[in-house]
Amino acid sequence: MFDWLKLKKTPTPEMKPNREELVAAALKSARSAREAIGAEKLQKLGEIIFQKKIDQDGICPAEQAKRIMARMDKDKLSNFMKLMVQDNQTKH
Repeated sequence: MFDWLKLKKTPTPEMKPNREELVAAALKSARSAREAIGAEKLQKLGEIIFQKKIDQDGICPAEQAKRIMARMDKDKLSNFMKLMVQDNQTKH
């Protein structure tokens, strides 16, 4: 009934791999993946990813909005901003 009051048994410490073993395992995995894919395909994939990153720089919505607002007429921009802000300022 009051099992939650009992002390829980501490698990026995297991052998955790040290940093060098983890790095060696990661390098081995990367080498095997590189061999399976092939150097030429990896080079092509790297170029495609790099090109997409260059193409997508500055395309985030916040950047687009900043660019559009910078080019807009200031009166038109203030009217849009007034529409976005709620008129009922008495509620806090």
